[in-house]
Amino acid sequence: MENHYDLIVIGAGGGGYPAAFRVAKSGRKVLMVDEKGNLGGNCLYEGCVPSKSVREASVIWHQIAGVGFFGMEAQGTQADWSKIRDYKDGVQARRYEQHSKEIAGAANLTFIRGQAHLQDASHVAVDDWDRQSSFTVSASNILIATGSEAENIPIPGFDQTWNHHDLFAWKDTQPAMPEDIVILGGGYIGVESASMLSDLGVKVTVIEMAPAILTGMDQDLVRAVADSLGKRVKIVTGVQVDAITPNSGHQYVVKGHSLADGGSEEFLASRVLAAVGRQPSLPKNLNLDQVGIEYSRHGIVADRRMHTNIPHIYAAGDVNGQSMLFHSAVRMSEIVAQDILLGEAMDDFFNPWEMPTTVFSRPEGLAVGMTREHAAARGIAVTEHTRDMGSEAWAQIAGELEGFIKLVISRSSGRIVGVHGVGVDASALSAAAHMAVRMGLTPAELGRMTFPHPTQFEILDRLARSV
Repeated sequence: MENHYDLIVIGAGGGGYPAAFRVAKSGRKVLMVDEKGNLGGNCLYEGCVPSKSVREASVIWHQIAGVGFFGMEAQGTQADWSKIRDYKDGVQARRYEQHSKEIAGAANLTFIRGQAHLQDASHVAVDDWDRQSSFTVSASNILIATGSEAENIPIPGFDQTWNHHDLFAWKDTQPAMPEDIVILGGGYIGVESASMLSDLGVKVTVIEMAPAILTGMDQDLVRAVADSLGKRVKIVTGVQVDAITPNSGHQYVVKGHSLADGGSEEFLASRVLAAVGRQPSLPKNLNLDQVGIEYSRHGIVADRRMHTNIPHIYAAGDVNGQSMLFHSAVRMSEIVAQDILLGEAMDDFFNPWEMPTTVFSRPEGLAVGMTREHAAARGIAVTEHTRDMGSEAWAQIAGELEGFIKLVISRSSGRIVGVHGVGVDASALSAAAHMAVRMGLTPAELGRMTFPHPTQFEILDRLARSV
């Protein structure tokens, strides 16, 4: 065991391991400490990967039910939650095995399953759980990437709710799904959960305190998702939940009130799922106060190159609250590595507005860059141009005609500052949309791209050329 490292990384999720591997590959000594003992953080353990595995199963089940559209018949099929759960666990196990091999094959990287605590600005105390030992090491640079955790709301009975752990945790998912469920929160996690559970036969009610679901997203996107999801799910907005109480028959009563008129509201369900958001994970034994690192309830304060107020200590990923998405965390972690390796020669930085957001509902949604409202708040005049998803050959082949794609264009620069949409393959389209916004393309430049036929990507170059 080394006494000094060029970089110590606390947390092996998306905000931690990309920097660890890249700096180690350069020949520098790296120590990475994580409680789960593998890569991926909560995203792999109980978040992005398992939830999208369940979502994929739910979409396939929906497609089987609709094969008559394609002139086929399907008989004797059923959705078996226990087998879906096993499939999900298998996807997670495969990725954990892949990550274990990556750790084993990484030169200059020491990986420890355990906890790390800051002693001061240059020293970290480590508890090695596998070797049952503790020690203190020094570092030239420290990266805090402790991620986030499910947020709680201070109401009676909230401790009786399920959260993403109950639906998606590796080898710890609930053995059976209820007949009906109330979901607290209409953000992307609540909307995605509602969509997949309803497709698997669960009766779902979504309760959102804001006037609409998917707060902060493009209004046309919100309406399109709400209109489609509302055909399968009861969506209640403008209601604040006050308490959750058990009821006879293994059910729960969700009590709340309307924010418009104060009237009382009650909802009965077999289970209640909390999807009210996530908060940065800032455990007390991290010793932020002792070291003097600035933070708030929104996370550790970090600049666009992930420096905290102590320059050689970085904070990347959900823990800094800038953009709480796994791919954003990876981007931040890469920026940390560049900053360590290149220093002042580095000309890159993190811009949360560029990060693509996907909503894996049915239909899917995508959001990249600014909406009209975001632009107006920054004094940027824009124009909007849309094209129907159903106008393309691929949407017609797939039988998914609903939705649209929208370009938001700066009047002054003529560049694309936002792309938003709903419909078939929207999550995949977000990658090309991100490149358009990131590179500051004009519609003319995007229109000179050629996307393969027949794919839904064609909607981007055709919309751009029409502008």
